[in-house]
Amino acid sequence: MDDAKATVRVNICGTEYPIQAEEEPEYIQRIAAYVDERMREVPVSVTMQSLTSVAVLTAIRIADELHKEREKQTKQVVSESMQNERITELIRRMDELLETLIPEQDDGQENHDRSC
Repeated sequence: MDDAKATVRVNICGTEYPIQAEEEPEYIQRIAAYVDERMREVPVSVTMQSLTSVAVLTAIRIADELHKEREKQTKQVVSESMQNERITELIRRMDELLETLIPEQDDGQENHDRSC
């Protein structure tokens, strides 16, 4: 047994479970409370009223939340990447435009001619 793991007792739907985890006990309690809350949201009219059935339905709902959040984050990363590409392209075009408006001077010859 790993010495870094602590056993935290949590209560989900009236049943106590010992959870071994490296995370802080308060964190484990918050996660368990979230699962308990979500399990209690499963309608009582569900034909399969066993705790296992409720747990499976709850797991599906939580997995759905997780996947939707991941999709949202992926879309945000893609959007930010596209914005970065647009900004980079705009900067490149501005540099090209500046080069056409302000040509680089060769070996100081043009400066010398202007000063005369």
